[in-house]
Amino acid sequence: MSAPQFGLLLAERQAPGSAGQPLNASGLDAAGSRDKDAVDLISGFRALITDRSSLLPLPEALVSSVLTGPSEGTLKVQGDLPDWLRGRLIRAGAAVFELGPWAAAHWADGLGMLVRFDIRPGEPIRWRQQLIDSEFARQVRSGGSPLATFGTPSQRSWLDRLRHPVPRTTDNANVHIRPAGRHWVAMTETDRHLLIDPATLQTAGELRFDDALPLDLYMGAHPQRDGPGGDLVNFGLAYGPRPKLIVFRQRNASPRRESIGQLPLRAVPYVHSFALTPGKVILVLPPFELEPLRLLGSSRPVGDHFRWRPERGTRIVLMDRATGRWTEHRGDAFFLFHTVNAFEAADGTVTLDLLAYPDASVMAQAMRMDSIRRRGLPVIDSHLHRIRLQAGRDSFRVESIAPQCAFEFPAIHPGLAAGRRHRQVWGTDFERILKIDTDEGTVSRSAAPGLTLGEPVFVGRPGSSREDDGVLLTVASGNARGHSELIVWDAATLALLARGIAATSIPLGFHGSFEAT
Repeated sequence: MSAPQFGLLLAERQAPGSAGQPLNASGLDAAGSRDKDAVDLISGFRALITDRSSLLPLPEALVSSVLTGPSEGTLKVQGDLPDWLRGRLIRAGAAVFELGPWAAAHWADGLGMLVRFDIRPGEPIRWRQQLIDSEFARQVRSGGSPLATFGTPSQRSWLDRLRHPVPRTTDNANVHIRPAGRHWVAMTETDRHLLIDPATLQTAGELRFDDALPLDLYMGAHPQRDGPGGDLVNFGLAYGPRPKLIVFRQRNASPRRESIGQLPLRAVPYVHSFALTPGKVILVLPPFELEPLRLLGSSRPVGDHFRWRPERGTRIVLMDRATGRWTEHRGDAFFLFHTVNAFEAADGTVTLDLLAYPDASVMAQAMRMDSIRRRGLPVIDSHLHRIRLQAGRDSFRVESIAPQCAFEFPAIHPGLAAGRRHRQVWGTDFERILKIDTDEGTVSRSAAPGLTLGEPVFVGRPGSSREDDGVLLTVASGNARGHSELIVWDAATLALLARGIAATSIPLGFHGSFEAT
């Protein structure tokens, strides 16, 4: 396979459908013919939809029609799309939280799904949704899974515990998806990522690498693109008696990961994202930590082994990309999911923007399904902060930007701002889309009543040199069942330019990507 096709060693297998064709919720391919294996697969999942009256209902924003259909259609568009906007948006998220005897105990553990929107000027916007075909999903269909997840107990027999003292990891790739040549890569925060056919959303195989890095490297789900050539930088966590964090690059989507540097760890912190500049990798290590030896023989969720230790403070590591050498800066404890951006000054000072929570309770408690069923979606309590990391100083201080607003899922202009000094940041508090001017500290907001607003994906106008010249694409989940929308916002003014309405329930997802075509 050539490099533009991701150059990967695939665990190729035939997806449901004898010719690999997409299948709808009735097991029909595009020609209208039925594939027996696919019908059995879909029917098998449907048969496990049981009476869950003993459970409190899900918030409408998490309700999905991925098992009941429809699985594809066209959007009813109101408003005008920019004539330059052409491509496809694919998003990943958790969609199914109970099936037969199995029930997810944490938002992060719901069965993954993908949703795609095809945008072409002058044509209807087509959408398609698909449950991710994974080993984890197939095991859940059979009643439960021995694979380790963050918040849901695994069903491990004594024999499985003997064979695998450290539980095998999940391939439920519901966190993020990005383009990678012929395939897209669906990611979760383990060593197992999946290759997806973007035309059908079928799983094409498991991602394989050809290098000397550990096979069981728990890779981040937010790799950073490094320049226009397709290179990527990412990190991975190696568990074991001597845990470490490894930063690596992939040149032009090669199957070989090249180590940039390694950081020894006493305990394994929860790290969801990182920041990148032309010269540095910036790693934020909150004191929400796991001691790997606790996993031996355990069938408890991985998250049960994490502990919040605020007395240890939060560490920020600056790793030199050329040498792999690193320096460490320490400050007061905070938790985070997402960095926003980082940039360097001429004197070597690194400025880092991120969204900080006061503690890890959002991950440890608020995202648990029993909490979500009782109280609703987690309250977003992360605020935009700026940290300056100076050479020769081993400490840092946190400055607040726009302290009056809390939001998540930050976005910047990736082509003009990534790794450079930025001014504009966008995000969502689930009820509104927000735009923050980091120079002025001002906040603009725009709402779409009756909808829960997901991650804004920034798409820049081709050829523009202005940081906010573009649109934001947001998948919005209806607060009434059977209604979802794709909303296109003007990134500069937050004016609602167009909305595409789907008569189906698309749940609030996590992350996704847009690829211009």
